[in-house]
Amino acid sequence: MQATRPTRRPRPAGFSVVELLVVIGILIAIISSLVVGLGYASRQARVANTEFLMNTIMTSLVQFRTATGYLPPVLGDPRQMPNGPAGTAVGELGWCRDGIPSPEPFPGTQNDPPAYGSWSTANVDTIQRWRSATTIPEYLLGPGNRAQDGYGVIMEAGGALPGNTATPGYREQPALGIRSPGADGLWGAVLNPRAGTAGGGLFAARNLAANAPAQGNTTGASGQDPTFLKGQPLGPFLEAKSDSDIGAVTRFEDNGTPIVARSGEINDFDAAPKCILDYFGKPILYYRRGYLNGDPKRLDRRWTLADVVALRPTVFGRGEDVEAVRDANDDPSASRAALSAECALLSFGPDTRWDPTRRADPAGYNEDNIVRFGP
Repeated sequence: MQATRPTRRPRPAGFSVVELLVVIGILIAIISSLVVGLGYASRQARVANTEFLMNTIMTSLVQFRTATGYLPPVLGDPRQMPNGPAGTAVGELGWCRDGIPSPEPFPGTQNDPPAYGSWSTANVDTIQRWRSATTIPEYLLGPGNRAQDGYGVIMEAGGALPGNTATPGYREQPALGIRSPGADGLWGAVLNPRAGTAGGGLFAARNLAANAPAQGNTTGASGQDPTFLKGQPLGPFLEAKSDSDIGAVTRFEDNGTPIVARSGEINDFDAAPKCILDYFGKPILYYRRGYLNGDPKRLDRRWTLADVVALRPTVFGRGEDVEAVRDANDDPSASRAALSAECALLSFGPDTRWDPTRRADPAGYNEDNIVRFGP
């Protein structure tokens, strides 16, 4: 008699729980790799775009120097400087657009660099803070009116167009641009300040014409006529492609880092001082060599941009470092390229952070900073 074989049950269709978990794990790994890769690619693209923007700005600065004979001065709030003079009040027209006096040289030589914070009246911190977020748009774009930079329309209170639209100011095109800033780079605010002002480079001292009003006053005092201002029109030297390229400076952190807002984030965006944003949404900072006696053509050769800690790389190649002012870590290492540079641009990079007091900071904020020297 033939034995019968046991009947084998058919295997149910589909995956087991273990197989499903394995597949899900593989998919998660693939998706995670894609997300990381796409994030890295996006970050690198924004780095490349920021570098291109900074190169474009540097080219525009050279064009400005060709037109005027000097690089733009440093603008900001004098009260942000150690023991600095009082400037335009926060929120008033001209805030963060005052000229900051060039720092005085420090004692010591490159063979014996002074320590960070060791000066008395003119200390290292003064040079570290001699930078600007507002210089670039002020001189390369000219986002003002005739009472501010001598070019364009004098706006009425609240930003309205003037009633008499037949004035030459209303007809001036393109909308952006400036009048020649004059020998001091500040429309006479240092060398020929407007009568009745404190001078010293403050915004209210800008003397755009003999009868130009102070602080952007559109009416002026008796006998003043701010309509017919004369002077060579310059620029714009830089193109702002969209509102996303422009930010408004609203305040400063304790270390001098500017805090900015975009269009639509604050009510008085049009009146606020402007800055150029990198592709991470942070302001690009402008540095330049010091100059003598209010003349931006006369470079002060007693200190260089190598003394600015924020412009130093965290890693040097062979023979690329020199000694300059010591940072907060008592480190004198600086970039050789900064010795001969007349100006520099700084972006905080992808992490949007920096430490302006030490070259190699413990948190690594400065590792991804983007710096361009020029011209």
